[in-house]
Amino acid sequence: MTNTQIAPEEPLSPELVLVLPPEDRAQALAALGPPVWPIPRLRVVARPAPVDEPFDEPLGPSLKRLVAARLVSLGVIFIAATVLTLTLSLVAHALRTP
Repeated sequence: MTNTQIAPEEPLSPELVLVLPPEDRAQALAALGPPVWPIPRLRVVARPAPVDEPFDEPLGPSLKRLVAARLVSLGVIFIAATVLTLTLSLVAHALRTP
């Protein structure tokens, strides 16, 4: 004989409600009432100060710097991969020949 009557002052965890029989689960969920959502706090964001002079840098020089930096980094990677491949080939060839 089991007693499924829940004391009204007993706090129910979500895990406990899940294992209750369907009738008791419905009763426990009905006793909870509607959910109360916290009201989000308003954030006050300071506006940035207006810029007196407009930004007049042309796009060409900065784009050239970006492309040049990318090409240099890709060149360094290519050279490193080539040197590593040649080194490993030489080692493999040295170990293969008697």
